[in-house]
Parts: sequence; structure tokens; C-alpha cells
Amino acid sequence: MTKESAALKPGLPPWLRHALREAVHLALDGAAVAAAYWLAYLTRFKCPFLTGRLPVSTSEILQHAELYRANVWAAALLWLAVLSYSSRLYSRPWASYSDRVLAILKGAVLATALALLAAYVYNRMAFSRLMLALALPWAALLLCAAEWLVALWDRGLSRLESARPVLLIGQGQIAELIRARIQSRHPGAEVDERSELPESDELSVLLREKPYLEVILLRSGLPHERVLSAAEACEASGVGFKMIPDVLEVRLGEVQMDESLGLPAYRIEHLSLSRANFLAKRAFDLAFSALVLLLLSPILLLCALLIKLDSAGPVLYRQKRYGYKGRTFEVFKFRTMAADAESRVGEIKAAGPDGGAFLKAKSDPRVTRTGKWLRRLSLDEFPQFLNVLAGDMSVVGPRPLALSSGEAEKLQETFGETAKKRLNALPGITGLWQVSGRSNVSDEQRFAMDLFYIEHWSLGLDLRIILKTPYAVLFGKGAY
Repeated sequence: MTKESAALKPGLPPWLRHALREAVHLALDGAAVAAAYWLAYLTRFKCPFLTGRLPVSTSEILQHAELYRANVWAAALLWLAVLSYSSRLYSRPWASYSDRVLAILKGAVLATALALLAAYVYNRMAFSRLMLALALPWAALLLCAAEWLVALWDRGLSRLESARPVLLIGQGQIAELIRARIQSRHPGAEVDERSELPESDELSVLLREKPYLEVILLRSGLPHERVLSAAEACEASGVGFKMIPDVLEVRLGEVQMDESLGLPAYRIEHLSLSRANFLAKRAFDLAFSALVLLLLSPILLLCALLIKLDSAGPVLYRQKRYGYKGRTFEVFKFRTMAADAESRVGEIKAAGPDGGAFLKAKSDPRVTRTGKWLRRLSLDEFPQFLNVLAGDMSVVGPRPLALSSGEAEKLQETFGETAKKRLNALPGITGLWQVSGRSNVSDEQRFAMDLFYIEHWSLGLDLRIILKTPYAVLFGKGAY
């Protein structure tokens, strides 16, 4: 059987699914922006709360209504252009919903600023700047709703798609994750798996037998010649080729080209927070922590009451942990264990399944009834916002390791001097591995993600992790 003769199930070709999704996406986003400006107009000129404090005449209301009708579609086109070119909302169809919400918020701020600038340059007296500014929250809300509708539409299209098969080479948790993601995006897609990369001749035969869309290689520790031969075989057959980096490659840092030697060379740039970035991160931590403690104070008081009624001991648990550059500090948590839990650490470590570096037992007998639910919902971590205000922690970062658990020593034994890089950032309440599987992530993967976060920090990455944290807490696995 040749690739040409191999039959796919009848249905929508992938390009048509993409075109239909994008057409609906653009139409809904344009309508959302137009509706946002109309709602902004009503809010500014018809809302008694605003008109009572900022009066406008009847002629001004009529004038602005005409200006709205004449220019709303120009504004919608401006917004679509910003969302497309600046926020890249339409070029990343498989981005998570939280990432797309961040792109919408970024585009909303920039598009509003451009609309205000254009209104000022075009006719500085005719447009209500307050009305143009009020379009921002309305548009952000409606665009997020449109994004959700587009996801539903695309999910329906995916069931009708005639998806081409994928050849996945490798095994383990990463292979399972990739297979699950491919089949969630393309329910009809066939994923053929092989544990080892075939020789180039055998691979060419495989690519001729089925109309593969792409080959995905998980094992990049192979000789360069074999990987390049596989890539060339895929290119000759018109099949895509992707390679997933291993843990070592992820944690090496940012690879940059260096020509200082007169020859092309790779330079590993181990990134860390500059002073300006550190101050920006700290300002965000202070504002966010104060807001969380203020808004959730009734829930936190209820948690304290339930802890006190459930078991003897203090409400807050204090434990010495390693912080920035190895300094020690006392971390605050709601107490979720019996009062003698610290003296029973050896018992839990001996019962652990693999003796890993991170101490975490799935069925820990020391956990109280209330503590079980506090842990499941991660409410036990909320007093750590006090540590953030004190400057010992950040909202996002690697988890602080306890002095008494032996986790730090185990990391040093497993990963050598590289383990010290984990201390190059303030420890955090949440982090990259917490939103990537929580306790169901291996020690090696967890360590790699901590280093990846430190070397690739950005405020946008922090916001994405924060937005994903509630979903990981409520619907994720591995919380114990």
C-alpha cells in the first residue's frame, strides 16, 4: 500500500477545519468589539451613575451616536489587527485558554491605547475619551466569551475532521501526554507508536505505507547522524519532523549563537532576574498578595475555625525552609497534620514508593480530616501570602524545601552542583510543575521545570501560571 492509496476516513480536510474555525473566530471577535463599543456608549451616555456626575447635553449624545455608527467597524478592524499581529491570537490555535485570555488582555490594552491615539489625531474634540476607554473592559469580557464559543465550534469540527495519522517514537509519561493531546485536538487521528527510531531506510518504507502528517521523536539522546537521517527521510517524503528535548536539554538554559571565536558556536546563557525584573516581580507580588488576603479573608477565617475544631494544636504551622540563595526562613501554612507530624518524618520516608528527593506521600496517616480537604484545594498554602509580603517568598517560583525533610540533600546527591541553581530565585506558592501535574510529576521532571522557570522567567509566564493554578487545583490530579 502506498501513501497515495492509503485511504483516510471521509470528513473535513484539516485545512478546511482551520479555515472554518478562523472565519468564525474573526466574525465573533469583530462582533464582540462592535458590541463592546456600543455597550461603552450606553455606559457613558445612558448610565445615570455616570451622566449624573459627568453631565452631557442631548446634542452631544446624538453626535457621539453618529460617530459610533460611522467608526465602529474601523475600530473593530484595528482591534483584529492588534490581536493578530501583536497578541498572535490567531496564529496559535492550540494555545491553552489561559494563554489566549492573556493574549486578549494584552491586545485589549494596546488596541484601546491606539484607538485613543487615533481619535485624538483624527478629531481630538469629537470623541469621548472616557467612552473609548470604557470599551476596554467590555471588549475583554466579550472576546473571552467569543474565545469560548470558538473552542466549542472547533470541538464540533474536530469530530468531522479527516485527520492524518502521526508516528510517535518513544515511550513513557511524555509519550502518553503527547498522544492524549493529539487525540483531544483531533479525535479521529491515529497515533502509531514505536519505542525505537527505525533506520532511515525502514523509516522511509513506513512513511510510504501511510499518509503520516508528522513524525515525533522523543529520544533526542541518539547520535546526531541518526536524527539527521530521520529528518531527511521525513523531508523527502513530505512529512513533518519534530523532536521533543530531554530533561537535560530543557535545563541547560537559553541557547544562543556566538561568533566571537570566528566560527559559529553555541553559548549557554544561564539567565537570572536582573534588578529591574526583580523589582517588577516584587511589586506584582506585593499588590497581588495584599489583594488575595483582603478578598479571601472570610474563607481563611473559616479555615482557621475548622482546624481548631478538628484537632488539637495551633492553627498555623511553621516550618524552617530554604529560601533565596540558601537562606532559611519560617514558612506559614494552615496546619493539616497531627501535632506530632514532624517527629514521624522518618516513618513516612521509609514508606515512600521510590525514595525520591521530594517528600510527598499519597496516603499520609498524619493528615487530619480537615487537612485532607485543605490540601486537596490547596487552601493550606494561603498563609504563605504573608511570607510573600515579608519578602521571603514570591507568588510564583520553585517550592521552598524543608530543612528537616532531607529534600535538599537528596537533590544535591541526585543532580550535583546543578541543584544549587534552584536557589537562584525566591521560592513560590505556586509554580510551573504545580500546574503540570502537581504530585504526579517525577522528581527529575519537577527539577527540570523549576530550572526552566528560573532561566526563562517573565511576568507573562508568572501570569500564565497564576491563571492555570485554579484549574490545576480544582480539576488536576496529584493533590495530596
